[in-house]
Amino acid sequence: MKKRMLACLPLFAVTALLVFAGCQKDDNTNPVAETETVEVETLAQVEFDAADYFVEETANDDALLAGRQTAAPSSLPSCATRTFNTQTHTLTIDFGTTNCLCNDGRTRRGKIIAVFSGARHTAGSSVTITLDNYYVNDNHFTGTKTKTYVSANKMNVTVQNASIQTPQGNFEWSAARMIERVAGADSRQLTDDVYLVTGRSAGTNRRGVKFNTVIEQPLKLVLAPTCVRNFVAGIVKTTTENGHTLALNYDPIGGEPCDKIAELTINGRSKRIELR
Repeated sequence: MKKRMLACLPLFAVTALLVFAGCQKDDNTNPVAETETVEVETLAQVEFDAADYFVEETANDDALLAGRQTAAPSSLPSCATRTFNTQTHTLTIDFGTTNCLCNDGRTRRGKIIAVFSGARHTAGSSVTITLDNYYVNDNHFTGTKTKTYVSANKMNVTVQNASIQTPQGNFEWSAARMIERVAGADSRQLTDDVYLVTGRSAGTNRRGVKFNTVIEQPLKLVLAPTCVRNFVAGIVKTTTENGHTLALNYDPIGGEPCDKIAELTINGRSKRIELR
């Protein structure tokens, strides 16, 4: 089994952000409305990363890729099935047509379809992941994620035509990022890996407010057990069409400690927060 490049890079500051902005008036031109830009970032990021993780873990199953049926990996529930077409290099993860309770507590239905090109984790190789009639907790997700390897330790990641249809309204999202492993490549264990993430994203929240997000300082992810849930450094800045800015600094103290302390700034007003 090859050591894989981490794909799960969610943001965890939504609850703190909503509390911080909660004293503001709730209309389309005040920060409490703009916090939904972080909500769409989180909803989209987390679920596309989850789909990516399912694909990466399944693709490590050499027997399945050779056309033999094997037991599902630990991340997938028994109600999900996996098939691999050796001629088209297409992996299909099917959660069925009714809600399937997954190990992360979310329900899913529909399919994740991944098409591989080239030898995995080598320069020029790629995998394209598409969501087909795919629902998470009854929210309809669409979109395509493509990972193209620049080298064994660096890849370009793009997400196109992503949307989330919810009872409260619809979201749109796209992203373009570079993920690079800067430590840990010489061993097979994951816990010594360190990654840097750069890039930008854009979208529209359910109120129709457009936003752009840029990683102003590379996000640093350390996979040591005490660090894995949060970035230890990096700054993400979001600007909305209404003129609001939201910035999240993962290392306000300095020294890149493996803690949950970050600093949130909304329209120039800053506050230290504790990430979930």
